Amino acid sequence: MDILVQGFLLSSLYALVAIGFSAIYGVGGVLNLSHAGYVMIAGYVYYTLHQLLGVPIGLAFAGAIVSTIGFSLATYRGLVRYYLFNPTAVFLSTIVLALIMDHAMVLVFDTEMRNVWPIIAGTTTFFGAYVSYNLVAALIVSWLCLGGVLLFVRKTHLGRAMRALAMDRKGAIISGIDPDRVNLYTWALAGGLAGIAGIFYSSYTYLSPAMWVTPLVMSFAIVIIGGLGSIEGTLIGAHIIGFMETATTLAIGPTLRGVFAMVIMIVVLVVRPKGLFGR
Repeated sequence: MDILVQGFLLSSLYALVAIGFSAIYGVGGVLNLSHAGYVMIAGYVYYTLHQLLGVPIGLAFAGAIVSTIGFSLATYRGLVRYYLFNPTAVFLSTIVLALIMDHAMVLVFDTEMRNVWPIIAGTTTFFGAYVSYNLVAALIVSWLCLGGVLLFVRKTHLGRAMRALAMDRKGAIISGIDPDRVNLYTWALAGGLAGIAGIFYSSYTYLSPAMWVTPLVMSFAIVIIGGLGSIEGTLIGAHIIGFMETATTLAIGPTLRGVFAMVIMIVVLVVRPKGLFGR
């Protein structure tokens, strides 16, 4: 039951991060390696506002999400937009940006691990397993966000424009879609999802400048398993990785955390290089 509950939670948080990562690639064709850095930024902003400055939870939550949206938009407008058709330059510049974020947090907060207070305190039981209200809240919020993203992509004009650019960029431009505008909204959406994931992820684990590394590695594995640019594939890949990581950690030990996820990723690359739902 612990594996079931924590697996669903971890899968949902990974999906929030990976969907933004995959959407940016699908629409713009670039791998934003600084994306997982927004997860870390959200955790530190929330921690600073709520625990250090005493700002109410709701305002601190909103402030953290706004900050990650701002960082995401600044990354696109100030950096990536100029190298949009140079994948190597984007790859290198965004990983350097992630490292700059890492070192900036070290300078401000040092390398000490910090505990983030739960969004909702208390525990309950679920089929004999103790579950914190914080995990329940994280699971509910994550699935509301994921459901909202699916509806947005399928039912709104902007969402259909994103899918059109991901499928055929030239055809979408000919039909009147502005790729720069769609990219801007995609990066804002990705930043917001990473911010929500960062708040709950930091309260689920701990806060440290290097906490962005695991979500980045897992996002890579998830989008490769599910297929780059596929939202449905990202959701399925996130749950495969989330449950595998949780089962490994609880049943074997934390030292093998992530190993089986990498094994699955390699197998998928060999058997189906485009991923489960890749085109």
